[in-house]
Amino acid sequence: MMDELWGSSPPTSALATLQSYIYKIRKNVFEVLGGSGVSLHTKANGYRLDIPAGILDVHGFEELIDQGRKALDGQDAETAAELLASALAFWRGAPLANVDPGDQLGLQITRFQERRKHALELRLEAELQLGRHRELIGELKTLCTNHPLDEGVHSKLMIALYRSGRRHEALEAYQTFRRGMIEELGLEPSPMLARLHTALLVAEPELHLEGESTPELALRPVQIVPNGIDARSGHMAARNDDDEDLEEAAGSRIAAAVGLPLGGPAQQVRSVPHPAQLPLNIADFTGRTKVLARLESRLAECRDQHAPLPVLWITGMPGVGKSALATRLAHRVRDRFPDGQLYVDLRGDSADPVHPRTVLHRFLAALGEPRSALPDDIDEASELFRSRCASRSLLFLLDSAATTAQVKSLLPGSGDCAVIVTSLAHGLAGSELVLLDPLSDDDAHQLLTLIIGPQRAGEDPTAVDRIVELCGGLPLSLRAVGTRLSRLPGWPLGKFAERLADPRRRLDESSLPGLDLRASYHAGFRQLDERDRLAMQLFAMRAGSPFTAEDAAQQLGCDLASAEGVLARLTDRHLLQAAGSKDGPVGYSVHELVKVYTLQRLAGN
Repeated sequence: MMDELWGSSPPTSALATLQSYIYKIRKNVFEVLGGSGVSLHTKANGYRLDIPAGILDVHGFEELIDQGRKALDGQDAETAAELLASALAFWRGAPLANVDPGDQLGLQITRFQERRKHALELRLEAELQLGRHRELIGELKTLCTNHPLDEGVHSKLMIALYRSGRRHEALEAYQTFRRGMIEELGLEPSPMLARLHTALLVAEPELHLEGESTPELALRPVQIVPNGIDARSGHMAARNDDDEDLEEAAGSRIAAAVGLPLGGPAQQVRSVPHPAQLPLNIADFTGRTKVLARLESRLAECRDQHAPLPVLWITGMPGVGKSALATRLAHRVRDRFPDGQLYVDLRGDSADPVHPRTVLHRFLAALGEPRSALPDDIDEASELFRSRCASRSLLFLLDSAATTAQVKSLLPGSGDCAVIVTSLAHGLAGSELVLLDPLSDDDAHQLLTLIIGPQRAGEDPTAVDRIVELCGGLPLSLRAVGTRLSRLPGWPLGKFAERLADPRRRLDESSLPGLDLRASYHAGFRQLDERDRLAMQLFAMRAGSPFTAEDAAQQLGCDLASAEGVLARLTDRHLLQAAGSKDGPVGYSVHELVKVYTLQRLAGN
């Protein structure tokens, strides 16, 4: 809430001011609501607002859209039109019109506007299927004026005008839209709209309803399924000669309707893709039971309450298992996102992170956009991406983000989409931060045992305990060590523990290609200025006990405020670990592997 009210620069009195606002809300709002069932509860790190079903207009709006879409899919256009009109009746202008929004409310407003647009398009489609084309012309013309580059409303206007006997106006509407596309974007209309234009030119009878309840022309894309494959099941269907004759005739009619020569090959229109890009689910994933259950429950709770799904931002020191946790969570919830799951490695720990425009192009292509039509401008690509995500239920896994700026343009506007981010950086305003600690000794011991096998681990439990201790509870280091031991089945565990105990060898022994902590440490050090690098090296030379800000100021030879600034920057990059208590000062420590890396840098290794 402080992020929403004050952004990244809250005043020193922010918390007190926020609490006074909450007090006024309790007094002036909730006391008036009385027995409505709405209640606000204070929690350890914020507040929880309980709202019974049917209280919020947005819940009713979302429910009616879902019912209307199901009715339209079930060929009940009459019911669909009534339900969608009822949904749109909730609107009285722009959402939150009298509110000055911050980042979080801005995302909500975008989501609401996209959902309203989707509901309007579905209602127009239902009305056209019911033969109400004349009644829709005025509304469609207004929409085309307000949205001059929207192909959907222009195609509906062209069909409505044609069915009303105004073919010349339908053709003029296409030319107006085409000129706008070329002037504004340098692009031609899509092949679907161009085929509709051709069908209008030759006055194809298939454009008329002819008494049918569902128009033949692609208000939705028509799928021509070759080789007798059933479009619903994907299985081979039984065929006979009559079926082939009927398919050929139907194919000719549809080909003519979309502007292909009669008798020529029907062009297959692909159905909407459902990408499934998640990385391999790790079979021996260990620990994190509570955090997985909490995050899974959080997503389910938001979905059940029709609330926007949060951006889950998983952070922690290098090698702590951020990517493994995110992948595990994504696989556990993927069935809740039937429209697909998309993944990208943003390479935040490299010197050349992936540019957001590249990611947008990859995502748009995976969602069915032709690569030739993808805009080069990142803002336009981001707008197109949000439009394609609207009304879809998608899961995004953005792995190894370098900064929050790299992620901002990759966020869908739809609240039906969930985003999981892993990063060394701390989260975006409004994201739900998940800070991972190293594994407990028991979980670390279990992970190593799963990798090398219980029989081998049982041969020298003392050596296993020592290896777990030297890996510092980091899953990446444990996995590299376990893989190395699995490749050397005759190597005594005690001897390997001795090699691992040597600080000069530890990072080499606990690293493998693709499982190397040093790349992440390099990334963290690259972001430090010279003074912070020197401070980190001084802290790494201290004894193992935690130290306070006062200790750091004395060691650095600076005032307390400057020392606290250095400590904050190093903690933000997970090079230091901070642990506070209710009564005493915050204590800082250097993880053992971070210390080894830092001292090797100091020695020039």
